[in-house]
Amino acid sequence: MEHVAELGGVVTGFNVTAHCIDCMCGKKFVKIDKHSREIICQKTVFEKEGLSRKLVADEEHIFVYDFCTLYVLSQNDYELIGKWQLGNDLSSDICGMTVDDDTIYCSIRNGKMITLDRQRYLTKEYAISRNSMWSVKIYDSYLVCGTVDGKLLLLDKSTLSIEKELVLGKKNVGSLHMEGETMYAAGHDGRLFKISMRNFEILSSVKNVHKKMFDCAGIYRDMLVTVSYPCSEIAFWDKDTLEKRKVINVPLKLSGRTYIEDDFMYISSRNILGIDGIRLNG
Repeated sequence: MEHVAELGGVVTGFNVTAHCIDCMCGKKFVKIDKHSREIICQKTVFEKEGLSRKLVADEEHIFVYDFCTLYVLSQNDYELIGKWQLGNDLSSDICGMTVDDDTIYCSIRNGKMITLDRQRYLTKEYAISRNSMWSVKIYDSYLVCGTVDGKLLLLDKSTLSIEKELVLGKKNVGSLHMEGETMYAAGHDGRLFKISMRNFEILSSVKNVHKKMFDCAGIYRDMLVTVSYPCSEIAFWDKDTLEKRKVINVPLKLSGRTYIEDDFMYISSRNILGIDGIRLNG
């Protein structure tokens, strides 16, 4: 691995753009020039340090959730646009989030969904499931949600009603990756699934992907990449057949984030004080 950004603390989330990397580290957001790798902007956003925060981003905004609180920031200079308390305690914290041009979708523990429209930031609450939804993605006019009891739910975005349900197992579906009409899902039972979104059915699956929890990191060439931070492993799978191609062992810890761009993987983890990178064609 090579060092991309030395920030002196754990990066709990980051966003890679054409020219910069937005890093969430401690109380701050730090903007790194992707090419010179120098800090070009930083701003204190949070009152306290925190390791549980996660983010998603689009071309204009960064969306952060931390337990029950949602933050919306300007991507350009990290100006705080708004902050909302969506729950009260660990029975009503935010489990997952995604956004489209019009709406922010936040899944809340125990199966609720809270939406905020991006014009006026008005909230609506929906009862979806009896179980928490820890992974949320957008597919066409639908949301796809992975539940803690091993199901995939296909929700109509306009009504947030369940259109279809697919049982993958009995344990949490904690990570999803979408590529065109195909979705890859990581189960906490150690299984990896390839799913047709057109028919909403399982095309293939493999067991014992990693010995501990893992994420679907993305697509590299003709391979799906999975990362297990507790196992310190990065695995490569034929994206069509799910045949294992190779495994790379790297020092990681507990949890982290990744982003694949061309032949390069950006990676953060609990043992990395900043962001590191791996050249996948090496």
